[in-house]
Amino acid sequence: MRFEELDAQTLSQIGSPEATAKAKDLVQGQHVLHGYRLPDRLQGVVWDDQPRQVEVRIQNDQLSYVCSCPQVETGEICSHVLALLWAWVEDSGKFLNRAELTEKLKKYSKKELIEIILDLAGRTPEAREVLKEEEEGLEDILESIDHVVEEVSGDSTSISDAEAKLQRAQARADRLAQSGLLAEARSIYFYILDNILGLEERFPTGKGFSPDLKSELFEEYCQFIHEDRHLEKELVQQEIEQLESRAPAARGGLDLAELKREVLGAA
Repeated sequence: MRFEELDAQTLSQIGSPEATAKAKDLVQGQHVLHGYRLPDRLQGVVWDDQPRQVEVRIQNDQLSYVCSCPQVETGEICSHVLALLWAWVEDSGKFLNRAELTEKLKKYSKKELIEIILDLAGRTPEAREVLKEEEEGLEDILESIDHVVEEVSGDSTSISDAEAKLQRAQARADRLAQSGLLAEARSIYFYILDNILGLEERFPTGKGFSPDLKSELFEEYCQFIHEDRHLEKELVQQEIEQLESRAPAARGGLDLAELKREVLGAA
């Protein structure tokens, strides 16, 4: 089964009548605020007294989901997950393709991106809050990553919420890179990636962070290495060896051997 094959009849059989009815009300009331389509999953925010972060995947014809609401802990599919799926079935065109959006934004000039951001800030309170945040240094950002790791370890936050918070740390690292602080930005990407792999070593089979997120972190980490003219090669070698020490299942398709050869070959 693929997301494109979902229909109203299938969804009606997934949840309880009560959850399905509430999900439809949430969709009709336009409470599905954001929807993203990734290769293997749907992500979104559903407003139900407070924002609920939702992620749904289909793997081996099996539906798996994560929601920040307490109902998911009971093992029963909640109305927020169903609302995201109903919104997809009713109008999949409203879901942004995150990969395509990323590539599209790369084509804009800096001036155009600033205009887009300012326009968004005028429309949404969340965007204004992000812009009001004070600049953080390396230690502050690493500390925020530690906090996310502690939340995941203590099961006090969902994987989808954790990914959203880690992506905020990525954005802060990117700002440091834009200021010329490539070593600091690289350190942050390494720290996020290493902590994710460390967490996944302790996860049960089937639970883990998005492969797309790990791939993106690794690609940016490699890019900062290649762009840094003052690269501390011994330190980077230690970072790569730390990543290599992680369990093979957690490392997945990260080509650490090739990266290590590139770093040492440039010596």
